[in-house]
Amino acid sequence: MTNLKESLRSCIDRYNDALNTLHDSTDAFDESLQSLHNAATDLPASPATNSNPTPLPSLFRDLEIHATEAATCFQSLVRHYDLCVTALKHTEGGGEAASRATDDMPSAEGGEGAGVDLSLQQSAFAAPPEPLTEAERIDMLAVLQKDAVEVDDVVNEIRDRGAEMEFLLTSMSSHISLLRTERSALLSILSAIENIGKDTRVYMSAARDFVVAWDAERAKITEGIEEWKSLRDFYERFDEAYANLLVEVGERRRRHEKAKQKVRESEKELEELYQEDLQAREAFTLAQGDFLPLDIWPNLRDPPRRYEIVPIDKEASGSIPDVKREVLERAMQRLRGRM
Repeated sequence: MTNLKESLRSCIDRYNDALNTLHDSTDAFDESLQSLHNAATDLPASPATNSNPTPLPSLFRDLEIHATEAATCFQSLVRHYDLCVTALKHTEGGGEAASRATDDMPSAEGGEGAGVDLSLQQSAFAAPPEPLTEAERIDMLAVLQKDAVEVDDVVNEIRDRGAEMEFLLTSMSSHISLLRTERSALLSILSAIENIGKDTRVYMSAARDFVVAWDAERAKITEGIEEWKSLRDFYERFDEAYANLLVEVGERRRRHEKAKQKVRESEKELEELYQEDLQAREAFTLAQGDFLPLDIWPNLRDPPRRYEIVPIDKEASGSIPDVKREVLERAMQRLRGRM
């Protein structure tokens, strides 16, 4: 019984150890999944979805349109400037004025004259142009006058186009920044998934180890349980038999007391018969004894035979244990409960 108890306790302890190891592994796996879930929950909203595609192509197209239009405006200004230079050359002292106008133009490096087209600078120092007819001169001046009115509008349009291009560039930069933030978060999640994938092999190995340990311990526990059931059945039957034994002791004691009562009653009746027989004999002897010879019945004057009731075999019957009444009642209650 003690060995069985210790064996089952050892099996249970080994099972609990294996289960705790499995719980540690599953808790770590749950924590990894929770971290991944939190990272996915905190993932910034994607700036581009199926219902809201990326605006970059549209922004690029708009930027290209504005750049093209701005370039067109710059070309018209350059043509107007070329025409102005040409007109100056056909006036008296115009060549020198055209040279000064060309030299006064700021350059990208901060110098003068470098910002003007090279062909214009060369034309400023070239030989005097062919003379124009009066009609050609009038037409050229009309064009210059007409273009001069539109210069401010063209400059304003260039400025508006530049401001719109700056706005588009800001929008594109903001969208690209969001895309980079999303990319960084996605890379972090992918790294977490990769780590979970590596750790999953450890978790699976822990689960397999628990299954192997459980299969080994389950067979031992099942065997121990079957043995425990056998012991329980034996002790239950022993308990029932012992209760019946107590009841049997009570019944034997009852029958023994009843027999003793019968013996006492019989002894009393025998004693009464004896006294009756003794008195009758004495009365007969007193009345008739003097007239009868002694040799006619030698035992005529003998007293009556006395009887005693004794057990036939004292050793066979033995002694009956003395069972208390409350013990007997509890045994009878157990038997009634089983029935």
